Amino acid sequence: MLLKYIIALAIAGLAILFAIILGDYGPWYLSWVLGTGFMILVAASAGVLFEAQDDARKADEKQARDVSRVVVGGLPH
Repeated sequence: MLLKYIIALAIAGLAILFAIILGDYGPWYLSWVLGTGFMILVAASAGVLFEAQDDARKADEKQARDVSRVVVGGLPH
């Protein structure tokens, strides 16, 4: 029980120390961390969207080639 109290006291002391050190800069660091994480998520979703669009374009080109073969020379083999 005493060990848990000492650990909790040490964690509380560290939290107070960090609050004193950060002071007015705390919100800036928080927004920086959250903004960086958000931009990573946006970049990853843009990459997924690009890949999906590229796959759709390739599928459309393949389908267009198949249709043109049917029109020009009969059914594909």
